[in-house]
Amino acid sequence: MTAHRVHRVLAICALFAACTSWVHAAQDASVDLNVAVAPARCGPGSLPETGLQGQVPLQDRLNGRSRQGYRCNLELVGQYQGEGSGTISDVGGHCAYLSTSSAGRGKKKSPGVQVVDASNPSTPVLVRALATRAFELGTWESLKVNEAGTMLAGAGVGTLIGAGKLDLYDITDCAHPRLLNGADSGDSLPVTNVAHEGEWSPDGHTYWTSGLAGGTLSAIDVSNPAKPRNIYFGGSSIFVNHGMSFNADGTRMYLASIFPAGMVILDVSDIQYRKASNPRVKQIARITWQDGSTTQRAVPVTIQGRPYLIAIDEVGAQSLGGGIRFIDISDETNPIIVSHIRLAIQLKAHADVARLEGAGNGLFKYDAHYCAVDSKVNPTALACGYFQSGIRVFDIRNPLKPMEIAYFNPPAQTGKNAQLPGSDHAMSPAFGSILDNKISDPALLLLQASKSKQPDLTADWCSSAPKFVNGQLWATCNDNGFMILRFTNGAYPVSR
Repeated sequence: MTAHRVHRVLAICALFAACTSWVHAAQDASVDLNVAVAPARCGPGSLPETGLQGQVPLQDRLNGRSRQGYRCNLELVGQYQGEGSGTISDVGGHCAYLSTSSAGRGKKKSPGVQVVDASNPSTPVLVRALATRAFELGTWESLKVNEAGTMLAGAGVGTLIGAGKLDLYDITDCAHPRLLNGADSGDSLPVTNVAHEGEWSPDGHTYWTSGLAGGTLSAIDVSNPAKPRNIYFGGSSIFVNHGMSFNADGTRMYLASIFPAGMVILDVSDIQYRKASNPRVKQIARITWQDGSTTQRAVPVTIQGRPYLIAIDEVGAQSLGGGIRFIDISDETNPIIVSHIRLAIQLKAHADVARLEGAGNGLFKYDAHYCAVDSKVNPTALACGYFQSGIRVFDIRNPLKPMEIAYFNPPAQTGKNAQLPGSDHAMSPAFGSILDNKISDPALLLLQASKSKQPDLTADWCSSAPKFVNGQLWATCNDNGFMILRFTNGAYPVSR
């Protein structure tokens, strides 16, 4: 860390008195710092990528090849596209719950969270939309199904107008959700929280939200879902908190940090056990890194008796090296990074290419966002949604040497912005367009790009976590909507 940056961080810490460990980088015992993960070997029936691992080449975007998509050992079984989906969607039972873009309000024919019945995997169908207070506004990264698969929650996310909004649904009958925290008006009751992200405690008794401004963190008691109540509301610093996850008993929170990139391990026993009238959240460890940016969240797993966090950086892979990292937390006071997953297109050597190719496709490039495992104990596979690199699946039996086994980057929906008002991607700022030009010098395409007002949709954004369901992958991407994918060529299941 440069002297200038140390001084800047210390100055911020002095102001907010909450980050004395920010200047201490994580221990890194990995040997793959700038190495691409071993690529998948594509079998018959695949339609492989034409460039680097994870890449949607500029030429493919310009000539229309990206509209066919790319697949390797995965194939499409069924799909419900609708009007596109928001940043995070989820599944419960035989249903999918698709959030929709807040930026598309007033344009969507079906506002709110879309309930899709996938009991027939080849023909998922929309059965209803949930347009209560929070769901209609937009839930960003807060729409989550609890571990038991019986409740769906989402907080309203939006500047000022989103604060205090929370919708809770009983999804025991997944195709017919029932509002639990209904008010006399027929809408949902307000609950104190400021949300960007949300997550359930493992026992389903607490729904947590985190906010950006002020590093806010809220714990909402849903033991009586008809009357949810805030039992903790705190803040640590400015523009810090992101996604969260928990250990098995819910006493440890693994909280991602946006600035600086990293993870915080928190003791949340007071809230989990309702032990105090004035509960405290205690920091156990904080680790940061400079080879990445905007850490999104972590997936806690145990492999061969050893606990790990699989932490995902949302931004910065191309310029900073970010990506996905495995963190050994056997000593929770001293976490150690042991390995990484980086696609070839994410290596620093290809940073300029990545920036150029994604110039017209919105803010996010070839970064991962959300991941899921096939089992929390001794998982064999990790499936991740990448913004422009699609759905990627990795063999993680040896966490020190993960290997890619399959991918599915869905067909680009180029030019269909108006048809996808529910897509956070289609409705996002463009940052330019690379289409409809005759410039032969790729370096000049960035100038042409600045004229566009909407993303060119030359690659989808797959920002939700794919879920392993009965040996299949259930995945949602912003433009293509909900998809059921089947493994081919014996890629999965992976032998233990």
